[in-house]
Amino acid sequence: MQKAFALPNWLRFGVGKTWSRLSKNKPGIAVVSALILLVFGDTLLPFFWHLLHLAIEVIEMMAEHFLEHVFGVTPRQAEFIVFWTGITVAGTLVWRLASKAYRAIAQACASATQTWCAKAGSAKLVTTLKLAFLLSLLGKTMLLFV
Repeated sequence: MQKAFALPNWLRFGVGKTWSRLSKNKPGIAVVSALILLVFGDTLLPFFWHLLHLAIEVIEMMAEHFLEHVFGVTPRQAEFIVFWTGITVAGTLVWRLASKAYRAIAQACASATQTWCAKAGSAKLVTTLKLAFLLSLLGKTMLLFV
């Protein structure tokens, strides 16, 4: 009879106490999460993507049934409405995230350039930029012959 309560007691006391200690230590949670992803990432990440896909499918199904019953559209019409609405929402999210990422990268590049000019001088910066430009042109030219 004692063995039957071993797992619940271990979960309540062992895991519960460990989690309470980790929740007070936020960097500890980050390290443990990174370690778990490092060790089990090849199985966890596809599992999380699968859960995300299932959640999206459930939301789409609920939206389609809602459109069918409330607005009286056919199932095919509901699929089209949900699909194009999802594409529009995804495009809007990607656009906003891309613009925020662009602004953050541009700001980081501007501050790095300003710091570099202050430390190295503008003559070295111009020479390095000319070299980078020439190398990028060479790379684009080489792509023409591939």
